[in-house]
Amino acid sequence: MDLPPTLLAITTFVLHKVGAGSRRAVAARLADEAGLSLWQFAVLAALSDSGPAAQREIGARLGLDPSDMVRLMDELIGAGLAERDRDPADRRRYRVSLTPAGRDALERGQALVELVERETLAPLTADERERLHELVTKIFK
Repeated sequence: MDLPPTLLAITTFVLHKVGAGSRRAVAARLADEAGLSLWQFAVLAALSDSGPAAQREIGARLGLDPSDMVRLMDELIGAGLAERDRDPADRRRYRVSLTPAGRDALERGQALVELVERETLAPLTADERERLHELVTKIFK
Protein backbone atom coordinates (compact mmCIF):
# COMPACT_ATOMS: atom_id res chain seq x y z
CA MET A 1 0.00 0.00 0.00
CA ASP A 2 1.37 3.35 -0.99
CA LEU A 3 0.10 5.71 1.72
CA PRO A 4 1.11 9.36 1.86
CA PRO A 5 3.97 10.03 4.30
CA THR A 6 1.71 12.26 6.38
CA LEU A 7 -0.59 9.31 7.10
CA LEU A 8 2.30 6.89 7.63
CA ALA A 9 3.56 9.27 10.32
CA ILE A 10 0.32 8.84 12.31
CA THR A 11 0.79 5.78 14.51
CA THR A 12 -2.91 5.31 15.24
CA PHE A 13 -3.72 5.48 11.52
CA VAL A 14 -1.14 2.79 10.74
CA LEU A 15 -2.40 0.67 13.67
CA HIS A 16 -5.92 0.97 12.30
CA LYS A 17 -4.87 -0.09 8.79
CA VAL A 18 -2.93 -3.10 10.11
CA GLY A 19 -5.80 -4.03 12.45
CA ALA A 20 -8.50 -3.66 9.82
CA GLY A 21 -6.56 -5.73 7.28
CA SER A 22 -5.80 -8.40 9.83
CA ARG A 23 -9.42 -8.49 10.99
CA ARG A 24 -10.62 -9.00 7.41
CA ALA A 25 -8.09 -11.80 6.90
CA VAL A 26 -9.05 -13.49 10.19
CA ALA A 27 -12.77 -13.21 9.44
CA ALA A 28 -12.33 -14.68 5.95
CA ARG A 29 -10.15 -17.55 7.19
CA LEU A 30 -12.55 -18.38 10.05
CA ALA A 31 -15.54 -18.36 7.70
CA ASP A 32 -13.86 -20.38 4.94
CA GLU A 33 -12.03 -22.96 7.04
CA ALA A 34 -13.91 -23.19 10.35
CA GLY A 35 -17.43 -22.09 9.39
CA LEU A 36 -17.36 -19.41 12.11
CA SER A 37 -17.91 -15.68 12.08
CA LEU A 38 -15.42 -13.55 13.98
CA TRP A 39 -18.07 -12.80 16.63
CA GLN A 40 -19.00 -16.47 17.00
CA PHE A 41 -15.32 -17.17 17.58
CA ALA A 42 -15.21 -14.37 20.16
CA VAL A 43 -18.19 -15.81 22.06
CA LEU A 44 -16.63 -19.28 22.06
CA ALA A 45 -13.38 -17.79 23.36
CA ALA A 46 -15.21 -15.89 26.12
CA LEU A 47 -17.03 -19.05 27.18
CA SER A 48 -13.79 -21.02 27.18
CA ASP A 49 -11.92 -18.41 29.20
CA SER A 50 -14.63 -17.64 31.76
CA GLY A 51 -16.73 -20.79 31.84
CA PRO A 52 -20.52 -20.99 31.75
CA ALA A 53 -22.20 -17.60 32.04
CA ALA A 54 -25.45 -15.80 31.44
CA GLN A 55 -25.90 -14.66 27.85
CA ARG A 56 -26.18 -11.05 29.04
CA GLU A 57 -22.82 -11.32 30.88
CA ILE A 58 -21.06 -12.68 27.81
CA GLY A 59 -22.47 -9.90 25.65
CA ALA A 60 -21.44 -7.24 28.16
CA ARG A 61 -17.93 -8.69 28.39
CA LEU A 62 -17.57 -8.50 24.60
CA GLY A 63 -19.35 -5.16 24.22
CA LEU A 64 -22.12 -6.66 22.09
CA ASP A 65 -25.62 -5.31 21.71
CA PRO A 66 -28.13 -7.69 23.38
CA SER A 67 -29.99 -8.30 20.09
CA ASP A 68 -26.71 -9.27 18.38
CA MET A 69 -25.91 -11.56 21.30
CA VAL A 70 -29.28 -13.33 20.96
CA ARG A 71 -28.62 -13.95 17.26
CA LEU A 72 -25.09 -15.22 17.94
CA MET A 73 -26.26 -17.55 20.70
CA ASP A 74 -29.07 -18.91 18.52
CA GLU A 75 -26.50 -19.64 15.79
CA LEU A 76 -24.02 -21.30 18.17
CA ILE A 77 -26.69 -23.37 19.90
CA GLY A 78 -28.24 -24.33 16.56
CA ALA A 79 -24.82 -25.51 15.36
CA GLY A 80 -24.29 -27.53 18.54
CA LEU A 81 -21.31 -25.40 19.60
CA ALA A 82 -22.92 -24.08 22.79
CA GLU A 83 -25.79 -25.08 25.02
CA ARG A 84 -28.15 -23.22 27.32
CA ASP A 85 -29.05 -24.74 30.71
CA ARG A 86 -30.65 -23.59 33.93
CA ASP A 87 -28.18 -21.98 36.30
CA PRO A 88 -27.86 -24.33 39.30
CA ALA A 89 -27.21 -21.32 41.56
CA ASP A 90 -30.41 -19.56 40.42
CA ARG A 91 -33.01 -21.72 38.67
CA ARG A 92 -34.71 -18.60 37.26
CA ARG A 93 -31.66 -17.87 35.11
CA TYR A 94 -30.08 -19.65 32.19
CA ARG A 95 -26.38 -19.97 31.53
CA VAL A 96 -24.55 -20.78 28.35
CA SER A 97 -21.62 -23.17 28.07
CA LEU A 98 -19.40 -24.69 25.41
CA THR A 99 -20.12 -28.14 24.06
CA PRO A 100 -17.27 -30.49 23.09
CA ALA A 101 -17.95 -29.51 19.46
CA GLY A 102 -17.69 -25.85 20.47
CA ARG A 103 -14.35 -26.48 22.14
CA ASP A 104 -13.12 -28.24 18.96
CA ALA A 105 -14.34 -25.35 16.79
CA LEU A 106 -12.60 -22.87 19.07
CA GLU A 107 -9.32 -24.80 18.83
CA ARG A 108 -9.55 -24.88 15.02
CA GLY A 109 -10.35 -21.17 15.03
CA GLN A 110 -7.43 -20.36 17.31
CA ALA A 111 -5.03 -22.18 15.00
CA LEU A 112 -6.35 -20.17 12.04
CA VAL A 113 -6.12 -16.88 13.93
CA GLU A 114 -2.53 -17.66 14.94
CA LEU A 115 -1.67 -18.46 11.33
CA VAL A 116 -3.12 -15.16 10.06
CA GLU A 117 -1.33 -13.29 12.83
CA ARG A 118 2.00 -14.90 11.88
CA GLU A 119 1.39 -13.96 8.25
CA THR A 120 0.37 -10.39 9.11
CA LEU A 121 3.32 -9.85 11.44
CA ALA A 122 5.87 -11.78 9.33
CA PRO A 123 8.11 -8.72 8.82
CA LEU A 124 8.75 -8.66 12.60
CA THR A 125 11.09 -10.89 14.56
CA ALA A 126 9.65 -13.03 17.36
CA ASP A 127 10.96 -10.53 19.93
CA GLU A 128 9.41 -7.63 18.01
CA ARG A 129 6.05 -9.43 17.81
CA GLU A 130 6.12 -10.03 21.55
CA ARG A 131 7.02 -6.40 22.25
CA LEU A 132 4.31 -5.16 19.87
CA HIS A 133 1.76 -7.29 21.71
CA GLU A 134 2.91 -5.89 25.07
CA LEU A 135 2.64 -2.32 23.81
CA VAL A 136 -0.77 -2.56 22.15
CA THR A 137 -2.15 -4.47 25.14
CA LYS A 138 -0.89 -1.67 27.40
CA ILE A 139 -2.75 0.88 25.26
CA PHE A 140 -5.91 -1.25 25.18
CA LYS A 141 -6.15 -1.56 28.95
